[in-house]
This record gives sequence, structure tokens and C-alpha cells, in this order.
Amino acid sequence: RVAALIGGDAALTGEVLRAANSALYAGLSKVATVREASVRLGTAQLLRVAVQACEKQQYCAVSPTLQALMEPLWQHSQAAAHGAAWLARKLGYRDLEQVAFVGGLLHDVGKLLLIKVIEDVSVEEGLGEGLSEPLVLEILDSAHTTRGFDLARAWGLPDEYALLIRDHHLEDLTQSGTLLNLVSLANKACRRLGIGIATDPSLVLAVTEEAATLGAGDIVLAQLMVELEDLAAAGEALESAPR
Repeated sequence: RVAALIGGDAALTGEVLRAANSALYAGLSKVATVREASVRLGTAQLLRVAVQACEKQQYCAVSPTLQALMEPLWQHSQAAAHGAAWLARKLGYRDLEQVAFVGGLLHDVGKLLLIKVIEDVSVEEGLGEGLSEPLVLEILDSAHTTRGFDLARAWGLPDEYALLIRDHHLEDLTQSGTLLNLVSLANKACRRLGIGIATDPSLVLAVTEEAATLGAGDIVLAQLMVELEDLAAAGEALESAPR
């Protein structure tokens, strides 16, 4: 049923086939149908690819300044989603794997909202390219958690997602639950690797409270970094492939 629904949308079909034939998932032969792709990816991964494809369509802007932020923001969101889901599976929280994926995909939705609002205001006020990137980044850093929380509430998302969006930058997450720690640790791993708008190569994941709370040791954290690096490399290859 999932394959049939995806097959009814040409753009979504293309994204699923591109993903199934990418370096990250490809087998010995190319797949040519959504049904074949569903066999290769598995139902859970097929759904993730479909969700990603739908969500990615939102990450666009007319302004070159704002568009330059959209691609790293999208890369960060999808990497955090995959990282959080991988951690849930690796650390024995399989019941949270799909929720962690969606949480990772949505955790920075406030930044997407703010970029869209900034662009709308710029057009209405005739500012053109008057907004500098440093100013936009300052707005994103200062307001994305609260505005993202408000958006999640307006959408009627489950509380676990709304609170995750609001609280993923809190300094103390020891009492915030497993889901938030999974997404926050994946978020920090992305920042450590430079995947996204905000980067911090000085981050040491092993000493984070999230790693301690989840019981993520050095080997798991090293594997997480490799997973995210492979995902980023596969994503770059996928983006450069002809559409």
C-alpha cells in the first residue's frame, strides 16, 4: 500500500528511486520500481525517505542570502534525524527509533519558520538583500526554539515533539527523557562534524551529559560519527546525481 501511494506521485517516486540507488543503500543492481526500492530499503526506511522527500520541499527561498542557509539547514535536519534513530537502535531504544527520526527532522523547524518569515517581511518591506547573514543568524539563534515550539503547538503536534523543539539546547537534559537526549546528542554530533549552519569542532561528545545519560561509550560515539560522515558523503553524491 505504501509503495502504491508513493508510486502515484512522480516527484516522490523519483526521490525514492534515487535514494535506493544511492551509495548509501545500493546493492549489486539498479532498482527501477518503487516496489523494488521498498524491498531494498525495507518499510521503515522507505517511510523515512518519503517523509524526508516531502519535508525537503519546504527548504527553499528566493533570496540568495536565505537560500544559502537552507541547504545546510536541511542537511543538518536529516543528519540529526538519522543520527537520533541510529542511536535509538544501537543503544537499545528500538521503540523510540521512528519517533527519534521524526524528532531529529523537526528539532530545528523554528529556524525554517524564521527564514520563511524573514523572507516574507523582506519582500513586503522592499528590503531586497538588505538583511545580512550575521543578522539572520542572530535571529535564528535567539528565537528558533520558542518560535518552533509555538509552531508545533499550532500544528497540534504531540507534546513530545513540541518540548523537544523547545528544549533541545538546554544545558541540563538529565531529567528531560530519553528522546530529547537522543536528538540532542545527534545534534551535537552534527555540529562537531560541521553538518549544518552552526558548527563547533571543539565539541567532545564523550563528556556530554547526553552521552552519560544514554550510556553511549566511546565506541558507539565513534561509530555515530562514521555513520553521519557516510550519510553526508552519500547525500552529496545524491544531490549531484542527475534528476
